[in-house]
Amino acid sequence: MTKYTITSIASLSFLITWGCDKEDPDVVEAGFVPSAFGEWLMYEPPDAKCADGSPYRFFVNFSDQSNNVVIFFEGGGACWDYASCSADGARSAANRSGISETHATVYTSVSNLPISISDVYPIFRADEDVTPTYNWNKVFVPYCTGDVYTGSVDVMYSSADSTKPDLPFSHRGRDNVLAMLDMLEPMVTNISKLLVGGCSAGGVGATFNYDAIRSRLNPRFGYLLNDSGPIFPSQESTSRSHLLYARARKAWQLDQTLAQDPNGDEVMADFGAINTVLAERYPDDRLAITYFQLDYNFSLYSYERFYTRDEDDLIITLNDGSGLFGVGLDEFDPKDRTATYQLWADDTSLLRAQYDSLDNLGYYMPFYRTTSDSHCLILTGFEEVEPSELPQQYFGNFPSLAWMGTELDSGTETINVKDYLSLLLDNTSPLQSFFEDEAEGQYRSCVPQPEYYDEALCAEASQP
Repeated sequence: MTKYTITSIASLSFLITWGCDKEDPDVVEAGFVPSAFGEWLMYEPPDAKCADGSPYRFFVNFSDQSNNVVIFFEGGGACWDYASCSADGARSAANRSGISETHATVYTSVSNLPISISDVYPIFRADEDVTPTYNWNKVFVPYCTGDVYTGSVDVMYSSADSTKPDLPFSHRGRDNVLAMLDMLEPMVTNISKLLVGGCSAGGVGATFNYDAIRSRLNPRFGYLLNDSGPIFPSQESTSRSHLLYARARKAWQLDQTLAQDPNGDEVMADFGAINTVLAERYPDDRLAITYFQLDYNFSLYSYERFYTRDEDDLIITLNDGSGLFGVGLDEFDPKDRTATYQLWADDTSLLRAQYDSLDNLGYYMPFYRTTSDSHCLILTGFEEVEPSELPQQYFGNFPSLAWMGTELDSGTETINVKDYLSLLLDNTSPLQSFFEDEAEGQYRSCVPQPEYYDEALCAEASQP
């Protein structure tokens, strides 16, 4: 049985640039006129750069129907040393060699289908049946700095192998966001509702930069949707992400950025405090997080290099997490999978308690889906259907495909993440939290609870 709790009341909101807000017909139209509506326009902020020094770019899709805005940060891993910043794969740093001019329109390919950013992140889709933000102004924030949009430093990484050249790397994610805001601010005035969101590394970036964005753009109402980029409380005895935070804090020199914030000392002492700092700074905003309880992407990123199991299968920490990927927990070992789920559950318990403490913090946490190893609810559910059926589903029923696998039982009805997004934006009702308490899916037998765990079935489920 699924349980849910109502935990939050606050004002709703969102932002962007042009037109007449249906909820506020007296709003004054902005003076900025874009070169086109309804298509992605590229902008290059001066002096902003990707990891390799190439120009940083962001994209805006302007609306002539609304002055609301959604700003969404792209996901894509992170890195903090030579091994991680030179690696490839799901948990390495994305787009290290720069952002192409067609990044928003020719994003990727799925089953030989050309996929745009609006198909990958349906929150950008111009379809009322897909998202409540269908007619909003849309800002796509690409990711290319490996620092979850927090860095302001250039570094030189050296390999343990002396035959390999040093790796120069610009962790300038925070600087890029501020440069983007310099260009965006004149474009988006008289904002009614501003939604800041992101997936994975983008969820962290959306949270870390929420204050800067909100204070600069000054919407009437503000919202945050951190999708699968949790920033956990890090100073409790059961905190499991503190090793990762310590490593990233040093590599990206975060203290110099945090020192500029009035609550910087509080966040430096406990990274997870950023959630309550924002909620208390903006008590009328509605701030939410979504992720799967069996997320096996961000969880591995958080623990893989920092933990292992001893001969008695007890979870223990590694000294400093400096080894290569897989030296600690092995993603293909079923016992390590269960250990990863346990660490994630420990951190989740702390986060839920934190979010339950304030009315304007909310969460949506279903258990599992196949797509992206249960990572990022905002991603279209491409892996929820058979490849042979995907073209028909994509072309014939995209509204169903968009949020497939994100459902849970609210207690009164089945809802999905689109429904939760609508609830988040509805300031006429309390901000709610939903937590699915019944395990499901392929790895149900790997869940570290006696009623579910079965070593043999978990090993079978974990076979490649």
